[in-house]
Amino acid sequence: LVEKMDNHSLEGSHDGNDDNKSTTSMTKELMDKVMQFDPSSNSLLSHGNGSKKMEKAHDTFLREVASVYRSDLVLVCSTVEMKLFESWNIPKWKLVPASFFCMEVDHDTPDEEVDMLSSSSSKTRHPKSYTFEDRKDFITVGGFKHAPNVDSVKLLRSELWPRIRERLPHARMHVYGAYPTPQILSMHDEKSGFIVHGQVDDLDKVLLKSRTLLAPLRFGAGVKGKIVDAWRCGCPVVTTPVGAEG
Repeated sequence: LVEKMDNHSLEGSHDGNDDNKSTTSMTKELMDKVMQFDPSSNSLLSHGNGSKKMEKAHDTFLREVASVYRSDLVLVCSTVEMKLFESWNIPKWKLVPASFFCMEVDHDTPDEEVDMLSSSSSKTRHPKSYTFEDRKDFITVGGFKHAPNVDSVKLLRSELWPRIRERLPHARMHVYGAYPTPQILSMHDEKSGFIVHGQVDDLDKVLLKSRTLLAPLRFGAGVKGKIVDAWRCGCPVVTTPVGAEG
């Protein structure tokens, strides 16, 4: 596999060469289903349709696996990725679980001391511990240069939020994330309670005040930082099996 990538021999994978056909067949079996998923059609991409999306995913996948084979040690962020690597016959001695560490939210600091604390502190400091009664509204977070986040907000706006709003007519959905696209910004609708804020300077502050984080992720990989952040701030999470990976 590494030799194939080094020689760029996959460029002519549809030229009738038997060796290239063999490689295409092998990688089809190895291809991560996450990379095959096309959220626009809610289906898996087909190898036979000449899709540019599939070709790009195929190439990315090969390069990533080739890099793993070249490496002496691979830090793996979750048990899901660990099982995938093992299923692709990556030597187990190369794979080391890398726990996801995060800073603790400190609620014990007096209000008057908060502004005096060093930014190099090992803890994120917020002076108030919010109870369930103190919290309100739904929240979703994620940068919009990341395709899974764009897709999840589209799904929220078109399918999930109308159903939630029907049951909870006074509920509000707050959407936070850097680089919102014009399409995302156009979803802002005060009347239906769907509020697009864009980038947030203090994510902990809004998570501490929110009752529920919604993360309807349909594709993506790895441990989801938004879910870890929500848990760290005591905010309940509703997500998908993809969102819960790791």
